[in-house]
Amino acid sequence: QGGSTALYQSFNIVVRRHGRENNFRAVLKTIRGLMEGSGSISRVIPSWLQPILLGYGNPNGATYTSSVIRSYAMKTPGVTRHDDASLDFGDTFLDAEHLQNSFPGCKIIMEGNTNNNIIDNEKNLNLKEAKNECQNFKIEFKENAIVKASVYDLPANSDIKGNPIRFTPIQVEAIKSGLSLGLTLVVGPPGTGKSDVAVQIIANLYHSFPSQRTVIITHSNAALNDLFQKIMARGDIEERYM
Repeated sequence: QGGSTALYQSFNIVVRRHGRENNFRAVLKTIRGLMEGSGSISRVIPSWLQPILLGYGNPNGATYTSSVIRSYAMKTPGVTRHDDASLDFGDTFLDAEHLQNSFPGCKIIMEGNTNNNIIDNEKNLNLKEAKNECQNFKIEFKENAIVKASVYDLPANSDIKGNPIRFTPIQVEAIKSGLSLGLTLVVGPPGTGKSDVAVQIIANLYHSFPSQRTVIITHSNAALNDLFQKIMARGDIEERYM
C-alpha cells in the first residue's frame, strides 16, 4: 500500500536452469577477460559493439542505419559505408521480378543482361527483357529510393542448386543488414525462415570475402547441424571450407 516496496524484502526466488544452459559463469569470465589490461577490449571488439556486449548499450544504435555506425565507417580506414558501396546479394533473388517485389516503392535500375531496363514499382512496369532463370545481383542503394542492380552470372555448374527460397521484403531487409556493417538481429517464432536468412547471409559473405572466416555459434548442436545441412544443400560451398 502507498507504493511501499517493503513487501519485496519477504520474497524468496529460486531460478534453476539446466546445466547445459547455465552459461552465466562462462559469459562473465569472458567479459572479465576482455576488460583485463589496458585497452584489451578495444583490440578485439569494435567500439560500437562494446557497450552492447557489456550489457548497457542499445542494440538499435548498432544497426547499419544508425548514426553511430555511419560515424564509425567514416572515421575507420578500410570500412565502407553501406550507402557508398554495392552489396553482393548473390542468388538472393530468384529472378528480376523477385528483386522488384523485394523493394516496394523503389525505382529499380537494372544493368547487365536486362538491357538497362528501368523498373518502377509504383507504375508496375513489366520485365519483358529480364531473364527468368536464377541470376546473381550486386545492388547499390541510391538517394530518392533508387535501387541500382547489376546482373552477373556464375560459371555453369550442375551441382550448384543455390538459393531455392523466395524471400519476403522483410527477409531481404534482414539479408541487407547482414551484409552491411553493424549488428543484425533476426527475431521471429519458429518456422518464419530465420535459418534460411542466416544461410543466405553466410553464403553471400563467403562469396564476397572468400579469404575471411565466418564463425557460427548456435544454442545447440542440432541448430548448428541444421545450418550446415542447408549450406551444403546449396552446393556452392565446398565441405572442406566448413
